[in-house]
Amino acid sequence: MEKIFNFTSIQKTRLCKLYNLVFFVLILSSCGGSNESGKVSLIMEDGRSTGLLIPQGMLVGIGDDVLDEDLKIRLKGEDEGILGEYSRQDDGVKFKPLIAFTPGSHYEILLNGRVISVLTIPEERSDPKPSLIAVYPTADTLPENLLKIYLKFSKPMRQDVSEKYLAMLNSQGDTVSEVFLNLNTELWDEEGKVLTVWLDPGRIKRGLKPNKQEGTPLRKDHIYHLSVSASWPDSRGNKMVKAYTKTFIAGTRDTLSPDPALWKLGVPVAGTQQALTVDFNEPLDYALISNTIMTISPSGEQVQGKISVSGTERSLIFKPSSAWTAGNYILRVDTRLEDLAGNNLNRLFDRDILKGVPAGKSRFYSRTFRIIN
Repeated sequence: MEKIFNFTSIQKTRLCKLYNLVFFVLILSSCGGSNESGKVSLIMEDGRSTGLLIPQGMLVGIGDDVLDEDLKIRLKGEDEGILGEYSRQDDGVKFKPLIAFTPGSHYEILLNGRVISVLTIPEERSDPKPSLIAVYPTADTLPENLLKIYLKFSKPMRQDVSEKYLAMLNSQGDTVSEVFLNLNTELWDEEGKVLTVWLDPGRIKRGLKPNKQEGTPLRKDHIYHLSVSASWPDSRGNKMVKAYTKTFIAGTRDTLSPDPALWKLGVPVAGTQQALTVDFNEPLDYALISNTIMTISPSGEQVQGKISVSGTERSLIFKPSSAWTAGNYILRVDTRLEDLAGNNLNRLFDRDILKGVPAGKSRFYSRTFRIIN
């Protein structure tokens, strides 16, 4: 008598999984079970193990809809699998744990309850400690109405904690209070490596209440030490290589706007890639120099090249990407460009606010120069 078997959907699924597992074992047996395509590999980012890749050759017959059912990653010696996300890649399946792998620990990769690989997570390489690369302005004598200071670090730093690690000290080594503008959100660049620190504008602008009550943050002819603590951590918690101190003296108050008409130009020769040099006759705002000055060609297009700032921010060096051609060029300066006291080309920072901004001021200042053969 013929025997008829009726399978439920669950039984059919289990049979399919059993078939796939048998087929997988046969494949491993025929290949010796040890070729390179059959090895689980770690995914490394910045010296850390952030995931693993199970090659396609180890997942024959496994569908995307049952990845999290058939596969399990667990800490060796544990029963429960660790949580994470599985995603199908061209060359296999990527697993990214919800909680980072523990360096030095062993993890098992299981397929349908069978251990197919064991991985040891390497110890993370030690991160180089962050350092303070530069402090701008770089001059040793700064105007007593200095407006901004830039701190440039080697690595992204922990943000909104500068008040704990940054201080202005007087010549006796005592902390000068209320020097910096207290912002709820600090002013970092996109990489988190450059911090803009403002000295309190309310104390710099004469006539305002903070200025009348407390005076300017810096006093002429006084010596100051800008102190950066070595305990300042980067974004991953590593403390700095060492502390940093910039010593400077407060000089005369700057009450004049920059004047491009007085700048000295070092004009190159046509047919060469000699640098165009611009001497400002005074230190200007480091961050703004590269973003506000450009060279326009005789055809009206911006000349491409590399700008570098030198001479305690008193000069600019522009190296073109290609050789100069003869003709009339324009040095175009955005009037947002400031000196160290915040005076731009159109107005003084410490001005009478009741008088407003002078009328008839343009967005750009243009100065023509000629390159000859």
